[in-house]
Parts: sequence; C-alpha cells; structure tokens
Amino acid sequence: MSKFLANKFSGSLLLEEFSENKFLKAFYEKGAFAIHAEIQFLLDRSKQLTEFFELNHQFIISDYFPGKSLIFSEMNLNALEFQMVKSLHQHLFVGVPKPELLIFLDRSIESLYQNIKLRNRPYEQNMDLEYLKKVHNSYEIWLAKLDLPIVRIDADSIDLRSPQLLVEKFDQLFQLDFPKKQRKVRLVNT
Repeated sequence: MSKFLANKFSGSLLLEEFSENKFLKAFYEKGAFAIHAEIQFLLDRSKQLTEFFELNHQFIISDYFPGKSLIFSEMNLNALEFQMVKSLHQHLFVGVPKPELLIFLDRSIESLYQNIKLRNRPYEQNMDLEYLKKVHNSYEIWLAKLDLPIVRIDADSIDLRSPQLLVEKFDQLFQLDFPKKQRKVRLVNT
C-alpha cells in the first residue's frame, strides 16, 4: 500500500528494512537473541532515518513509525531489557519528526496469519496464532496511547484492482482535518 500511495501522490517512500537483521531468524526459529534483534532493529532504523532525513522531502509515505518497535520490545524482552531498549530508542529517535497522520490497516488475525504463510519466509513459518494475538493486542494498546491522528482502514475494503477509486478515497482522506483520535474507515465505493 505504501508503494502505491507514494507513486500515486508523488511522495517520498520510506520502507522499513528488516531482512538485514542478523538475529531475526534465530528469534523466530528458537526465541533466542531477542535483545540482540531489538537493538539491531533500533540501530538499523536510526541509520536509515538519519540518511533519509538528510534529504528534503515534501510529502512522505512510510510503512512504519519508529515507535512501533517498542511494541515488540515490550512483548519479547524482560522488564530490565525493555527499559534499556526504551531508553536507547528515546535517544536514537529524538529528532525524528512525528507523522501528521498515521494510517493503520486493520486486518483480522486469521488473515494476517494466512498472509504470513503465503509470503513463505522460512524464518516466519514457526509463528503461531497465539503470538499473532499477542502482537494484535499490543498494537491496540500502543494505538490507544498515541497522541497522533490515526485513521484505521479496514484492509479488506482495499481493492487494488480499482486504483483510481483508491486514489480518490485517499485523496479525500488527505484533505480532511483529523483530530488527535482514531477514526475507522472503509474504502469501498458506497
């Protein structure tokens, strides 16, 4: 969706890079190296964002927000490790601008599980439904605490076979003035 929006609205695209994390495979396969994986993510994202914001951008579409990494840190680390990662996070991302609008694509846990199976990344194949439920619940808590305008889009209402309709719907969304609370929307043509 981010690539589609950046292309259609002539925005700069910022995608979360994850495959270079040397510890992620071991974490998913054995639950090992969680603290290593989280710190590697923070360092990688910090470097990526520093380089990205060295350039001028008029309109940015991103598929992630640095604050979301704390969701996984809190889920997968003990309290002491989480406090360390949270402190490191605060220092590394102090100058990163907040998004003007956060768009969250809502999907059922079962649909997410099927997508993971379909994309067939070997290190994700051991992920179970209980872990995804935990991720989902953690996202709900995180979203409720954010002080940002949030639009939650029913992902099942997105039809990539109707790109012009999607552009129209997103253009309407981008024109709205959003209060600092969540709003749920469907993108179907009604």
